[in-house]
Amino acid sequence: MQVSVTLWGNLRRFAPSGAGSMVLQVADAATVEDLAVQMGAQHDVYAAALNGKVVPLSARLSPNDRVFLFDHLHGG
Repeated sequence: MQVSVTLWGNLRRFAPSGAGSMVLQVADAATVEDLAVQMGAQHDVYAAALNGKVVPLSARLSPNDRVFLFDHLHGG
């Protein structure tokens, strides 16, 4: 199935050409965590939102979902 993925912060390094968003194919029973593993970003994803709502990384994906992945925030 296809999902739309938007990467924030340093996670953009896992996207082709550093693009901020893309469409990816994932397995039918995939979770947000599976998506992060597929991208090689599993150790860098700190939080996720699915269709505008914050969700745990264990949340299941559905076709045409919009996934937002966030890295650790740094403050001063």
